[in-house]
Amino acid sequence: MKSAQGIIMKIAGILTLPLILLSCTPESIGTDIPSNSNWDTYLGDNARTHYSPLTQITRNNVEQLELAWSYDSGELREGGSTMYTSPLVVDGVLYSLSPKLVAFALNAATGEEIWRYDTGGNGAPQRGLMWWQEGNERRLIYAAGRELIALDAGTGEPVESFGEDGRLDLRPSADVGPFFTSVPGIVFENMLIMGFSTSESSTSHAGMIRAFDVRTGAEIWRFNSLPLTGGLGSDTWEEGALLNSGGANNWTGMTLDEERGMLFIPTGSATPDFYGASRKGDNLFANSLVALDVHTGSYRWHYQTIRHDLWDRDLPSPPTLVQLERNGVLVDGVAVTTKSGHLFLFNRDTRESLYDIYEVDGIASTLPGEQAADSQPVSSVAFTRQEFEMTTRNQEAIDHVTEVVAPLDQRPWAPPTTAGILFYPSYDGGAEWGGSAYDPNGHKLILNAQEIGGIIRLFEIPVGFSNRGVFAENCAGCHGENLAGTDRGVDLTGITDRLSTAETRELIVEGRGAMPSFDSLDQVEINAVVSYIRNPEQEDADQPSTEIDYAFAGYLRVRDHEALPGNTPPWGTLNSIDLATGEIDWQVNFGNYPSHPDLDYGAESYGGPVVTESGVIFIGATPDRMFRAYDSVDGSILWSTELPAAGFATPAVYSVDGQQFVVIAAGGGRMGPPSSSQYLAYSLPNNENDN
Repeated sequence: MKSAQGIIMKIAGILTLPLILLSCTPESIGTDIPSNSNWDTYLGDNARTHYSPLTQITRNNVEQLELAWSYDSGELREGGSTMYTSPLVVDGVLYSLSPKLVAFALNAATGEEIWRYDTGGNGAPQRGLMWWQEGNERRLIYAAGRELIALDAGTGEPVESFGEDGRLDLRPSADVGPFFTSVPGIVFENMLIMGFSTSESSTSHAGMIRAFDVRTGAEIWRFNSLPLTGGLGSDTWEEGALLNSGGANNWTGMTLDEERGMLFIPTGSATPDFYGASRKGDNLFANSLVALDVHTGSYRWHYQTIRHDLWDRDLPSPPTLVQLERNGVLVDGVAVTTKSGHLFLFNRDTRESLYDIYEVDGIASTLPGEQAADSQPVSSVAFTRQEFEMTTRNQEAIDHVTEVVAPLDQRPWAPPTTAGILFYPSYDGGAEWGGSAYDPNGHKLILNAQEIGGIIRLFEIPVGFSNRGVFAENCAGCHGENLAGTDRGVDLTGITDRLSTAETRELIVEGRGAMPSFDSLDQVEINAVVSYIRNPEQEDADQPSTEIDYAFAGYLRVRDHEALPGNTPPWGTLNSIDLATGEIDWQVNFGNYPSHPDLDYGAESYGGPVVTESGVIFIGATPDRMFRAYDSVDGSILWSTELPAAGFATPAVYSVDGQQFVVIAAGGGRMGPPSSSQYLAYSLPNNENDN
């Protein structure tokens, strides 16, 4: 058994709170157990447990799974298509989305199409849908970029009474930063509760959680996760700082304890990311788990996992409602996984930490105006290593990575610099947006994690308006300081050979592939971006200011000469954690890179697991295009099949007429081709189903 304990420092004040243990039954996890046929809620239920009570597919027969049906959902998106959607299944009908966000309904037993609805756009990443019904009225609801769309589930036609002809513009304002919604909200009674995604720059929208009337789209309540001046949490910001900041938004989804009426919301970092001189203070409610009353949006409690975030350590996934046994009593907890590879676990009622939390000293920034936090809270339970270990794969790899990391500050919690820092795990974790599964049989948390080093480097830009400054603010994070691209954005050098000026402008306004629309930029700003990327040297001749600001040089990871991670393996793992102790029961290398299929060192993964009552874990998520089943007891592989493209989505498990299925979207595209628009459903042979 491997320990999940982290580095021990001094105890944080939160541990001085009294421990209150609540007696409860397994059924009191805070949401109804899903029926034996439906998967009618994103990630299985509002508790986000990723759990199915179905038992037809077992450890003993899962190897007999075969393809029951496949469905091609439609055209790929231009510029690198992906498809992250986890379907819903209600009363034998499967509902989901194509890469272009065309909604469709299928016979869930055969894959036969029932209806389709086309939004008329190029689509955007979307991880799931929402379901609401009252009496005979049934609605399918999903976000398409900035809009919330409500369809009649029986016909696929827009519900005209919702918003304007079935569409609701979710933007709180029309003039600030990119805005889109890539994850379902919470459906509770007559409400839709939503967060949103925005940019990482100072022009981003201010974070807020809003409840809308499911029938009309009218706003019911609002909680400002980026505080208003003088509002709750504003005392953690220096005077005036809130006027120049954004973010602290919920971009990854939220979780609901229906019995308690408690909404649990993870938030992202405050913006601008990486250089926080304009947002001095701890910056609540950024990087926090916030508990609200679901009926009114009123504040219950919070815990901030990172103060004054300089490393893009957003809380990356919806928390998971769990139970654990302490001194013979079951405790209702809420589990929060982090990009840094730590697991926080709180009593739902009291906010008391159920694991030790320690304070580590911060490191002062050398950049003008920046004030890093004096200390940071660290959970004693870690599911990844916490320090970068140099690759030993071969001498070429060692030499290449040694040269890459030599100029970097490698101290944990080092603030960003112009020379660069190495931080570990990297931007996407640790944990990522796929989330965790709760196995009530033994009270285990099942999660996939990744371990790759990242580089944060800042570069100087002049204060005030300039072509280079506008590019740096909006584009450099993905496309790099010198247009050469990063892990998140393509190389723009030589773009004049590929796109005309008009086509470049159109791409900025409309977006493409994983790139969102930047139509919030005015014409002067769009012209500045176009001018810079088509002629980056021209700006240097006439700088508008001698004052210096700092911009992010782009999402870069530490990779070797063959583009593999520059640290020792494992690079990706699947884990089972005993929630009572924080110990890792088992950890196995998870996935592989297509370029090196024989290494078996694990790989980056995007999309989460599902666990069944019969002890089978289903998960895609890896770039090697495999869909796998694992034994929840020991992590051994029970079954696998190759998909047409990587399954960067969380599966859904359901049954129709006594036959159990597991379905996954095989969209691919995230880490290179191929892309696909296929959904694939697997079941046991008919004779096995009869047993």
